[in-house]
Amino acid sequence: MQKKTDLSKAQYCLISCTDCNALVSVGLLEKNQSANCPRCHKVLQSTTGWSLKRCAIIALAILILMPFALGYPLLTIDLLGTPINASVWQGVWKMATQGYPYTAFMIFLCAVFMPISFALLIILLRLSQRLKIKPRNLLLTLNYLKPWVMFDVYLVALGVTMFKVREYASLHIDSYLIAFIFTALLTTLLFIKVNPTELWNNFYPQEKPLQQKNHSIAVCKYCEYTFSHSNADKKQRPICPRCSLRLDLANEVYLQRTWATLLAGIVMIIPANLLPMSIVYVNGVATEDTLMSGVLTFIDLGSYFVAFIVFMASIFVPISKILIMCYLLFSVHFRWQHSIHLQMRLLHFVHFVGRWSMLDLFVLALMMSLVTRGQIIDFSVGPAAFYFGATVFLTMISTSQFDSRLLWNIYDKQKIR
Repeated sequence: MQKKTDLSKAQYCLISCTDCNALVSVGLLEKNQSANCPRCHKVLQSTTGWSLKRCAIIALAILILMPFALGYPLLTIDLLGTPINASVWQGVWKMATQGYPYTAFMIFLCAVFMPISFALLIILLRLSQRLKIKPRNLLLTLNYLKPWVMFDVYLVALGVTMFKVREYASLHIDSYLIAFIFTALLTTLLFIKVNPTELWNNFYPQEKPLQQKNHSIAVCKYCEYTFSHSNADKKQRPICPRCSLRLDLANEVYLQRTWATLLAGIVMIIPANLLPMSIVYVNGVATEDTLMSGVLTFIDLGSYFVAFIVFMASIFVPISKILIMCYLLFSVHFRWQHSIHLQMRLLHFVHFVGRWSMLDLFVLALMMSLVTRGQIIDFSVGPAAFYFGATVFLTMISTSQFDSRLLWNIYDKQKIR
């Protein structure tokens, strides 16, 4: 806990950690306090988030700015005497209509649909609060949707694109870029300040806090609710009394889901690195760039910082995610007794960096709308783009399906011995 509380005098409740299964006594929290698990340091309860009223105001501002940020030109280049504009929507549309609809759909999902849906969800939750409605489905959707909001990644991709197009033409920044930057900053701020667990506790508070340890205490990994008695669905399967999701899925099911999506990601990453990511035609002569050759191009131009960002997002992060997930899965299957805190840090790392791999696809979408001038100079997405996007999606899903409590079970058995 960030601030000490006298649990002997204050009311307290038992909370089971969804990361390590520790049962922790947590007292009443004051404003801007948080209670952390003493074993794995996961935040169990927090009052540091903003009120729904304030978050809804920010979400409304995002929706007002969104048409200007997505539909209007952000950059303009003077190519062969002709001004060409680039916008988020234009890049997605050109990619979809020029033979790459699946890649365009992945970009549309993360850069357009998810940020708008995220802002709308916050407003709907505020309306539910005002109307005293229990928004179970909205909260579940928020849990699934939040990791896919990537407007901040698109902002960094915009900076990388500005460096990349300088080798083809002079670049001008449009005034609508201000709206895009403000939208990205507000979305990131909302992303940080919205705490799904705190929202669950506000809408569905525990009527009788658990204060005695017993063998029947369980926790739902979806809404992080600790309870002693579960409900049953129509087929008499145990479900969470708060979010109504199933509780009887075996650990093997989560391991199978993790392995299936991870192996599919490994298959996809091979053509993503070997095939060309982008193709530039100058006077009919094609120049193909793979992921690695794109990094080397920035190094040749002297843009070492941009080369570092692209290398980290496009090569280091996807490969390191796959290696780390393989290590964690092997640790579970072969019961490797390694440092549990190192394993948890690795898992938190792949959770944090996974979304940043979409940077390269966002750069391609912007380049599609900027550099397309027929036979003199033309820019096209390479076949590796789809495989790379599929790798990012599959590895993110794989990470979300992995249950860290499997690692802690091995650690606990080791301590008993």
